[in-house]
Amino acid sequence: MDKAELRQVLEAVERGEISPEDAEKLIEAIYNKENEEKSKEEEFVEVTEEIEENKEIHRNISMTNGKLIIKGKVNGDVFVVNSIVKIYGIINGDLNAVRSKIIWAGGKVEGDVNSILSKEEGTPNVSGKHNVIAFEVPFVEKLSKKMTFKSDEEIFIEGEEKIEFLKKEKVIVNGKLSAVSIECDKLILTGTLGVVDLRADDVVISKNGILASERIEAERIVNNGECNSKILETERITNSGAIKTDEIKCESVENSGAIITNTCIGEEIDNKGSVECQELRFEEVSNRGKLKVEKLFAEKLNNSGELQVKELSLEELYNTGQLNAKILESDYVENKGKIIAEEFSCEELKGNPIIKLD
Repeated sequence: MDKAELRQVLEAVERGEISPEDAEKLIEAIYNKENEEKSKEEEFVEVTEEIEENKEIHRNISMTNGKLIIKGKVNGDVFVVNSIVKIYGIINGDLNAVRSKIIWAGGKVEGDVNSILSKEEGTPNVSGKHNVIAFEVPFVEKLSKKMTFKSDEEIFIEGEEKIEFLKKEKVIVNGKLSAVSIECDKLILTGTLGVVDLRADDVVISKNGILASERIEAERIVNNGECNSKILETERITNSGAIKTDEIKCESVENSGAIITNTCIGEEIDNKGSVECQELRFEEVSNRGKLKVEKLFAEKLNNSGELQVKELSLEELYNTGQLNAKILESDYVENKGKIIAEEFSCEELKGNPIIKLD
């Protein structure tokens, strides 16, 4: 709650419009809501994001390998790694920059600025502390090839490190890290990570990021690089890079990259890239890319791409693309594309006939 809002509440009490008790409850409710909103964080990787003038957001912002332009107001902390942040407006929180460029363009940071191995242009306007570890310091330039920055909540790894067990809220790997076990709320990977066991809420892998693990458990994985694991369990995968694994268990998969796995089990998958799999089991499958599967089991399949499958068992099939199957079983088939099968059975068929391959 800013000063203007607080003044409005107090003036309302003076006018007798609300009681002091109700005012106290209102202030507490607004304060709790703002704290709840600030605790949320929006993650951007390898994009340009602009917060427009007169726009006010209530959350933390994290940018990796991108550009952040702030013309409005951010009620939360801003964290940038290997990025450019241009400040016209206001950050009502802290600004943390690692190996980044801060451009002061008339804006202001109400909290602290922590600038680590970053460059700054323009005239800083900081209400809190302005802590700088600059490139111009000779010994830092030498050490920066292998350096670890850490606090109670976060760790940033530059260069090559070996750590057996690591537990932090946020882990950022810009160099090369080998570990036995990592547990964190958020992992941002712009370098290389080899870990036996990884447990995280959010995992973000940039285009240059490489993750190799025996087992990964996460709520959300955004992969733009390479992700290799024997077992991958997550609620949601958004992939535009390459994933190679023995087993995937996931509620939702959105793929525009490449996935190679033995088994893939979940609720829904939307494929616009390529997927190669021995066994695919989902409630709903949408294929607009290339899908090559030994066995596919689903309640509903929408295919507008290319699908090659040996054994296909469905309740509903909607096809506008090309489908080649050895064995096809479906209760309902609506075919506006091309279906070729050696053996097939369906209770109801609409549209183009299925071509039987002798």
